[in-house]
Amino acid sequence: MAKVFRADPEFCDGCRICEMACSLIKTKQVNPYLGRIRVLRDRDTGSRPLFCRHCTRPLCQEACPVPQAMTRDSVTGAVAIQQQHCIGCLACAEACPFDAIWVGPDREMLKCDLCDGDPVCVRYCPSKP
Repeated sequence: MAKVFRADPEFCDGCRICEMACSLIKTKQVNPYLGRIRVLRDRDTGSRPLFCRHCTRPLCQEACPVPQAMTRDSVTGAVAIQQQHCIGCLACAEACPFDAIWVGPDREMLKCDLCDGDPVCVRYCPSKP
């Protein structure tokens, strides 16, 4: 059964540890811009995490012209980008209604893959309930 990852903005204090932990695990660098999660800050509404929601009907996957470039994990339900097949056309990023797919410094597509069902961002979040 697929897991659901939901972040409650009420608990987000904007520390960005999730971004740093994600980037460290994914790239071996502590660089929030390389993480697959982003923390958005707004003076009026506060901080809130932004990440892939692994939609039941992923518009990003439907928009991708290369069928092997985006796959859904049958265990976790995560929609993941297979970089070796990605052509860098940005169709997935444009199709995501949540703006949860980014372009990395080498034009690679960055998107949450749920860390094989054990998201690092959740593990290291100091504000989790």
